[in-house]
Amino acid sequence: MKHSSNLKRKQILATGKELFWKFGFKRVTIEEICKAAGVSKMTFYKFFPNKSELARTILDEVFEDSLQKIDSLQKEHKSPGETLKKIIRLKAEGTRNISKEFIKDLYTSKEGDLKGYMEEKSRMMFAEMVGVYERGKVDGWVRKDLNIPFFLLYVQKSIDMFSNDEVLQFFDTSQEMIMEITNLFIYGISPHK
Repeated sequence: MKHSSNLKRKQILATGKELFWKFGFKRVTIEEICKAAGVSKMTFYKFFPNKSELARTILDEVFEDSLQKIDSLQKEHKSPGETLKKIIRLKAEGTRNISKEFIKDLYTSKEGDLKGYMEEKSRMMFAEMVGVYERGKVDGWVRKDLNIPFFLLYVQKSIDMFSNDEVLQFFDTSQEMIMEITNLFIYGISPHK
């Protein structure tokens, strides 16, 4: 029975992620998640007290997976250029199919305090990334004179653009916007391959 229960939880997580990524957090209902996952609302509530907790669990898994992948990349000891390219590819894979609505919902939603959750998660990721970039200095894929706390704060401040309609209009998808911001931070305006 435990195996079946675990499969249902995984199905709810996968379905929730798919629907949130496609339609945004606000628009998707628990009923829609249950129907698409093939589970009852009672089963949903067995695992998650509400939709916000489901979203937080999904995001926790995404953040954890990203950190593990970056850690693995650092252990490969590739050239600095190759390491940066792989990190950018990871970013592209991780943001694939995320809708503008979901990005905007995350950074503006008062429901279930997702905005507060994202702010807290960003602070935690900030601390983790300081260590990643410090190791990058040692390994040579981050410039030695980079002021890492300033750089990461600068990146964090750019997140405000994710919910800005004036910025969103320049991109067909949120992935395009995220990748443009990422490439701008990594390469500036210089050409790259």
